[in-house]
Amino acid sequence: MFSRVFILALLLIVACDRDLSDDPIPIVPFADFTINIYFPEYQVLNNDGGFKQFGNLGVRGVIVYRNSASNYSAYEVNCSYHPNEAGSNITIHPSNLYMQCGGCGSTFGFTDGMPTGGIAWRPLRKYRTEFNSPNLTIINEIAN
Repeated sequence: MFSRVFILALLLIVACDRDLSDDPIPIVPFADFTINIYFPEYQVLNNDGGFKQFGNLGVRGVIVYRNSASNYSAYEVNCSYHPNEAGSNITIHPSNLYMQCGGCGSTFGFTDGMPTGGIAWRPLRKYRTEFNSPNLTIINEIAN
């Protein structure tokens, strides 16, 4: 009797573990991309907390977020949890406080791309950025 209970308990514990078997985010090279943040279409990046998505970079696009006057983050739109699934796309939550995957529901912070909720366990892919006012460059180099 004890061995049956022990085996059942062990199976329940294993069944509740996170799925760490997902695929890595694919790598799609792109040319370094430079914008002038004073151009009208990019002015949202002049304010802390401002963000803009660029669909022509990375796997499914890149979200650029302004942390401060000289610090920008660029994150792959492809979620880090099961990235090959069709709905595995990151968007900005309507509150503008965090990013969220439409497929798995995981949430991610802006400052480091780390998961803050849900089933994702890896951070979003972060690309290196360089800011030399007024030009911001998203570099085809993984920062994390």
